[in-house]
Amino acid sequence: MRQIQHLEQQLKAGKVGLLEAAHAELLRAEESPYTSIAGEVPDVGDQATATTINDFDNEIARRHGEALRDIDDALQRIAQKTYGECRDCGEDIGYQRLAAFPTATRCVACQTLRERVYAHELRPTL
Repeated sequence: MRQIQHLEQQLKAGKVGLLEAAHAELLRAEESPYTSIAGEVPDVGDQATATTINDFDNEIARRHGEALRDIDDALQRIAQKTYGECRDCGEDIGYQRLAAFPTATRCVACQTLRERVYAHELRPTL
């Protein structure tokens, strides 16, 4: 029980840190001179730079959002008393794995299998 409380505290602290980082990133993006000119610059080089920076900022925001969802899901599993249970096999996820990766939803064996089976999804198709 203490271990889960410790992990819950880690998750909550991680959420606060991510929210602060996302806020700082949004402020930085708003202050960027390229944010306001993306799509409006007659110079092709400046346009490409502005678009690239905006795409990069959007990817950072997407990753922050995904990490926040993962944390919220883990906190919900704690509240439902299903935290630490593998979503595939139902066995316990070891504490060491959860300490290293508190949002884990699969045990090591199931995650390894999933990565082998679905490895092709992570490769570009071009």
